Amino acid sequence: MVEFFSDIDKQKDLKKILDEWLDTPFRHHCSIKGLGCDCIHFVACVLDELKILILTKKTIPDYPRDWHLHNTRELLEEGIIKNLNVEKINLSNPVNGDIICSHFGKAASHAGIYFDGYVYQALNDIGVRKINFNDKKFSKKMKFAYRILK
Repeated sequence: MVEFFSDIDKQKDLKKILDEWLDTPFRHHCSIKGLGCDCIHFVACVLDELKILILTKKTIPDYPRDWHLHNTRELLEEGIIKNLNVEKINLSNPVNGDIICSHFGKAASHAGIYFDGYVYQALNDIGVRKINFNDKKFSKKMKFAYRILK
């Protein structure tokens, strides 16, 4: 299978969009560049801008801010598989454009996008930042990753 971001022009487009989202404040269940987003909406909006995902109100259902503290069902993973052409990959060798999912609570509840050694992500009370993939605080929470395919 062919990776979506194997093309250098698509990687340039991805990098441009990721950088445009930097410093967007964190806002639960929001998706407006520069004004506010949460991690799931950030990833979905980036993929929507790249025409990989068509973001509608049904793409990401309403969810309480603390859903992951009371639920063991992997809702985030189910949503990725349902809405994207992906393959699950090993976390040890990510490539640009991979979706990285992390556990906070009982289920994967956080997502970001890997690019050149960093994970771009919307962090609670911080906003959209790029964090080093090997950062000890974040890397121990990473549980699985998905590669987007053509």
